[in-house]
Amino acid sequence: YWWPNPDTPNGLPYIRRDGEVNPARDQGDCTALGRMQDAVAALALAYYVTDDERYAAQAATLLRAWFLDPATRMNPNLNYGQAIPGRCDGRGIGIIDTVGLVELVDRVGLLAGSPHWPATDQAGLKAWFADYVAWLTTSSHGKEEANAPNNHGSWYDAQVAAFPLFAGQADLARRTVAAARTGRVARHVEPDGRQPQELQRTKSWSYSWFNLDALTTLAALARHVEIDLWDFATADGR
Repeated sequence: YWWPNPDTPNGLPYIRRDGEVNPARDQGDCTALGRMQDAVAALALAYYVTDDERYAAQAATLLRAWFLDPATRMNPNLNYGQAIPGRCDGRGIGIIDTVGLVELVDRVGLLAGSPHWPATDQAGLKAWFADYVAWLTTSSHGKEEANAPNNHGSWYDAQVAAFPLFAGQADLARRTVAAARTGRVARHVEPDGRQPQELQRTKSWSYSWFNLDALTTLAALARHVEIDLWDFATADGR
């Protein structure tokens, strides 16, 4: 939602136009990341349904390139996520761009048993996500996003529940889900169902369901740590 400043010769600093996507966004890593996530999701599902090893082989190739190969892998941080020309080199809000990895770690489970995705690769991917969780929970960007009172905070929690579950850190996932009862549901939702932080946006409908998507994702993950988030309610009906 950030665009060149029409009032300055070099367009800096960029100005915000909420709800209007700058097409230059598609030139960055976010688009490539999304394409990889979609491809792995489709390939893993195709392998699970057909047992055709070609699908598992291609999914494994993409996963290794993105997360395991030292020459090409993504570093397990978003230090430069959603940088804004003339304003910052990166910001906590950029963490929203990895929400697609919540589905990815789930789909990786469909590759279990394929010789193209051996235990060493699975262990390497778990280690990558353990490192990413460490960055999410200790960095200034991560702490900033953890305190976000809107969909950004909800999706931060969804990631800090899903990734630790994948990496074998169930205790962290359990603490995250448990805190979401009062930290997210009670804060984000009014007794009549409105989500005030999302209604402030120019695309209030899409942001409302986007936040609910994060909260229901948390509720789905919560069953893995024996917490019932679906039936949680505050005294005034939130």
